[in-house]
Amino acid sequence: MPIRIGLVHALRDSIEPTDAAVRSEWPEAEAAHLFDGSLYLDRSRGTASPEIIDARVGSLLRHSETAGAQGILFTGSFFGAAVMATRPTLRVPALTSYEALIEEALAIGSRFAVLATAADSVRLLAADLKAAAGKPVEIIGVHVAGALEALTGGDRATHDRMVVEAVADAPPVDVILLGQFSMSPARAAAEKVAKSPLLTAPEAGIRKLRRLLA
Repeated sequence: MPIRIGLVHALRDSIEPTDAAVRSEWPEAEAAHLFDGSLYLDRSRGTASPEIIDARVGSLLRHSETAGAQGILFTGSFFGAAVMATRPTLRVPALTSYEALIEEALAIGSRFAVLATAADSVRLLAADLKAAAGKPVEIIGVHVAGALEALTGGDRATHDRMVVEAVADAPPVDVILLGQFSMSPARAAAEKVAKSPLLTAPEAGIRKLRRLLA
């Protein structure tokens, strides 16, 4: 039987990039997806309290474990704290969306460009990167304004073009981090214009799960 990994999503557009990462980084694994779009909607609109959203994240993680996942990756960049709070109640490893991305980036260098299509994600990823570093780091945060709205409106082409343009404008650093799972499909085009190496969250997350489980 293949190892089953649970992939939990709050944004529909994160599902296919994560599936693509499984195919490229761990094709032998069995991917089991859970999607709850209400998490992103309620957080962005303020229609549920942080405590309620955290509880719902925990419920999804426990459901994934009960459904046979031997390791879990939560792809929503806003929900890392909820994932970490739930970990002690799980018997299997559960990763936040970008902790593996941070580990890979810190193994490369100390000068980073952090790109995300949600402003909160830039702030959260930069803060966690600094906290994990244990050394002085230089971080250039870039919010690709308007790209997420284009994506959720069904315009993937405009989203990807805006991400590629932001990568092209990024100054030379040790590594560029594309901080959201939904940005990963723009990677191939972005690498052609990037002045620095690129890391993407889905691929890093699947690589870490594989190291932990395989």
